[in-house]
Amino acid sequence: MTTRSPWVSYRLAKKTEPSEPVVGSFGGHPRGIRASEWPRCGVCGNAMCHMAQINPGPWLDLGRFTKLSVFICHATGGRCEDWDPWKGANRVVLHPNEDENLYDGPPTVRVYRRKLLTVQQPLDELGLMRRVKNEGMPMADALAELRHDKLGGGAVWLHGDQTPQSPTGQGPMRLALQLTTKLVSFDITPGGMAYIFVDPFSPDDAAGRLVWQGGS
Repeated sequence: MTTRSPWVSYRLAKKTEPSEPVVGSFGGHPRGIRASEWPRCGVCGNAMCHMAQINPGPWLDLGRFTKLSVFICHATGGRCEDWDPWKGANRVVLHPNEDENLYDGPPTVRVYRRKLLTVQQPLDELGLMRRVKNEGMPMADALAELRHDKLGGGAVWLHGDQTPQSPTGQGPMRLALQLTTKLVSFDITPGGMAYIFVDPFSPDDAAGRLVWQGGS
């Protein structure tokens, strides 16, 4: 990964205009993952539900990888502890090769309507925090400006910081994607948020992790 600032974020929005760049999608069937390669829950063994695919670009540094895909277990209503980044009930796939072919996944998987995504102008989150410190901006107001679907920046936690630490022992993982239930009505927990991290200290294709926090 490059030394791109971790404090610059890009808010995600539904693509509505032809001129807007496509940075990925929420829901639908993922591109480039065959049914035989579809991630399965490490707890119950069922095929996981696809949530998102994001392409690298100025908005997201994925190093040598060509795409990021996010899956979560939807089979047991949370009994697999799908919120935990280490249990195996969710999966972040980092694709080493470009493949835009559409392959249908297992027929039993819940399929959400696919929404193409674009990004808004970059936001300097560090500058926003300086306004809190130097201008008396309420922290609650600053966090409200960041509690949305976005790429990069800092995680806005619902229930306390759960940033995964790199297994290398070199420090915390870096937020790649913050995902709400607003752009697509993911029915795992209404009002919840997913936080997708990538380990900047590992070149491995299993270096991504997902943390889910339910709505209050």
